[in-house]
Amino acid sequence: MIVRTAYLEGKVLPQNVRQFDAFIATEVVPIMKRFPGVRSVRVMREQGIEDGGPSLYMTFESVYDSVEAMNHAFTFPVRQELKSKMQEILPLFEGRLFHITQHLVADESVA
Repeated sequence: MIVRTAYLEGKVLPQNVRQFDAFIATEVVPIMKRFPGVRSVRVMREQGIEDGGPSLYMTFESVYDSVEAMNHAFTFPVRQELKSKMQEILPLFEGRLFHITQHLVADESVA
């Protein structure tokens, strides 16, 4: 399995947090779920940063069966739709957006 993660490193001003987070949940997540072959989608917002870690406001995870499946999904128009939708809300974000693609080593449920 492959996990594609987008990171928003920076901040959203307190007066814009509610609007920003709602937009991500109602406008961005539904588009992320439409990528062909995507297995799961998660979006998480920072609740605390320890040990001098980077200021990651939000992370977006998409899981695919393989790099090939992910790259295939990126050839569909939904990718440009997602990029356009993000451009609508990014003016409320101060920082940078970057991506990391990782091979999933372990994903174990705990009873």
